[in-house]
Order: sequence, then structure tokens, then C-alpha cells
Amino acid sequence: MEYYFLESQYPRSGFISGGTTFIPELDMNYSAIDYRLPNDTRAEVELLSSVRRLKADYFETVTGTRVVSDAFKKALEQTPNRIQFIPAVVRYANGRSVEREYWIAHLPDAVDAFDYERSEYGRKAVIAASVRQPPRKPVKVIFKLRLNPDNIAGCSFFRLAHVNVLKPIVSGDLYEACRNKRLNLRVTPI
Repeated sequence: MEYYFLESQYPRSGFISGGTTFIPELDMNYSAIDYRLPNDTRAEVELLSSVRRLKADYFETVTGTRVVSDAFKKALEQTPNRIQFIPAVVRYANGRSVEREYWIAHLPDAVDAFDYERSEYGRKAVIAASVRQPPRKPVKVIFKLRLNPDNIAGCSFFRLAHVNVLKPIVSGDLYEACRNKRLNLRVTPI
């Protein structure tokens, strides 16, 4: 199975991002949250002023939130996932609402699928030893990333545990299904 990183850089549109505000307000930085958010949580996303027209089905904000279009959400709901979808109001920098509906794809669970043997990364001996004898040290510098498919357990949209990579990963099957539906996604092969 092939896997890809989802990207927020698009060839014609450039870098798509913005800032996210959660309601109710979070008591810590969003990127540090590894649990489900309360069911009544909503979000507001203000895009950077460089974004004039939003056509992408996926982008990330500076706060680490993963924003998906309604069409991408529907594709994700057809696959085995542990995603919490949070309604989001997305606006351009001038306050005007975007043309489509978007959601925050919150991933409370990380998948421990980093292949410590086949990947190449900084401090390999020390980090690999911490896998066998905790506490685990996070992988911070990656030269070549390899996944352990046995640990993915059928997930098609996930983030890696114990690795400082914020980009989510999608399976080749999910990416192909999204391409067939003509979703505007940008990926980089792993």
C-alpha cells in the first residue's frame, strides 16, 4: 500500500493557511491536544490575506488544525478512521465567507506506525533504544521515512505517534478515491 503526506501548498494557489479560533476556547495549544474535544466545539478559521479564492479540499492552519471540505469529509467517512469532525466557519481575511462548507478534522489518536528499523533519522540508536525501554523519545529529524504497515490497522487518514511531523498521512486507496471524485488535494509520496 502506498501512503502520502497531505500538503497545504498548491501549485496555482500557493500556500493556504490561516488562524483558527475554537469555541469554547481551548485551555492549551491545539497541536498538543491528543484527546477528543467536547461535542459542542466549533471553530472559526480566518484565511491569510494571500488567499483570494479557496478551491482546495484540504489545508492546515498555523495553529495545526486540519481543515477539510465537506466533500473530503464525506470521502473520509467512508473509510475506517478515528476522526472527530468539528464544524468550521471559514472566512477570507476581509471577513467574507468562503464558497463551500468546511470542517476541522481532529485526530485525537496518533498511529504508532513509524518503522524505526527501515527509516533514517537523527539520533537513531538513542531513539530506537527508547522504543524498547521507555520513556519514548520523539523522532525530530527524519531523512527517510518508512511506515510499518502492520501497525496502521486499516487507517486511511492519520498522524504519526512519537514523530514530530504535523502533516497527516493518507492511504493510496483513499487518495485514489478522492482523485476519482475530482477533489483538489495535494500530496507528497512517502
